[in-house]
Amino acid sequence: MALAIAAGLAVAACHVSARLEIPAEKPRDVFRIWAHSDIQPVDEKEFFHYETAIDDIALSLPGIDLALVAGDIVYAKKDAARFYRWFLDTRERAGIPHWFEIAGNHEARDLDAYLRNIRKPLHYAVAVDNILVILMSDEKRTPQSEISQTTFEWWKGLVIANRDRILITVTHACLAGSGLGSSRFPTMRMASSKRFEDVLEKYPVDLWISGHNHITSSIMSKLSLPRAYPRTLFVEVASIHLTALSGIESCVFEFRDGSGTCIVLQRDHQSGRFAPASGVSHELRVPYRRGNGVPEILLPDRDDARVPREP
Repeated sequence: MALAIAAGLAVAACHVSARLEIPAEKPRDVFRIWAHSDIQPVDEKEFFHYETAIDDIALSLPGIDLALVAGDIVYAKKDAARFYRWFLDTRERAGIPHWFEIAGNHEARDLDAYLRNIRKPLHYAVAVDNILVILMSDEKRTPQSEISQTTFEWWKGLVIANRDRILITVTHACLAGSGLGSSRFPTMRMASSKRFEDVLEKYPVDLWISGHNHITSSIMSKLSLPRAYPRTLFVEVASIHLTALSGIESCVFEFRDGSGTCIVLQRDHQSGRFAPASGVSHELRVPYRRGNGVPEILLPDRDDARVPREP
C-alpha cells in the first residue's frame, strides 16, 4: 500500500536530465562534494548500511574534497554517544578531508549530545573557493525542520551579501514550495517555509540540499527545478538508511574551474553505480573558480548561537 502511494506521488524534476558520468580520477581543476543524510542505524546490525556507502566512495570515487551530512546521523537518544563515535570512526575510511554536518529531527531529541560529539554549531556557513555553503540545523524535536526567525535572518543576510558566490543551502527537510514529492507531506517539509521562498524569488541560491525523505529515487524524484524558483535546484540526498522503500543512496556534486554548470549525480551504493539517467547539469548563477580548496567556517554573529560544549 505504501509503495503504491509513494509511486503515485512521484514527481519529475523540472529540468533536462542527461546521462552523465564522473570519472574516478579527478582532474586538478575539479571540486567534488559528497552529500548524504539519514544514516540513523537502529542497532549494530544496521551499521553495514553506512559502511557500504563509505566503502563505495573510498573504492570508486576517491578525490572527494568535502562531505555534507544533512542530518539524522543517529536514531535515538539512548547510547547516542556510541553511535556518534561509530559514525566519526567509519567516515575516516572514505578519505575525505573536510566534513560538515547539521542536526536533523533525530538529533533534535538531544541537541547537547549532538554538539558534544559532532563539535559543530547548529548553524554556520562554510566558505571554500567561491562557494558559500549555509547550514541550518533542526532546532526542535518535531518531524518538520524548525528554524528560528533569528537564524532565518542570518541566512537571508548571507544570501543577499554574497551574490558573487555560488550559494548552497543545507537543511534537513525541504521547502514546501520546492516541488519535491516529499513536500506534499506536512511532516516532511520545513515549518514556515514561505519566508525562505519569498527571499528565493528575488535572491535565488544555486542549490538547496535536504534529506529526511527515505523513499528511493526510483520511486520518487529527488531533484526539482520548480517554475517559481528557476535558478535553484532542490536536491534530496537521503537516504543511507536501508528499508523496504529506500536504498543506500546519496549525491555527488562536481564543479569545474571556469564552468558555469554543476554536475549532480545520484549514487546507488549497493550497486556501486550512479542511478540511470539521474545526471543533471545545473546552470549556476556564477562560474566556479578554483582556489586553494581550504574551507573556512563562518559563525552567526550573535550571542545566542549555540556552540559545542566541552566534553
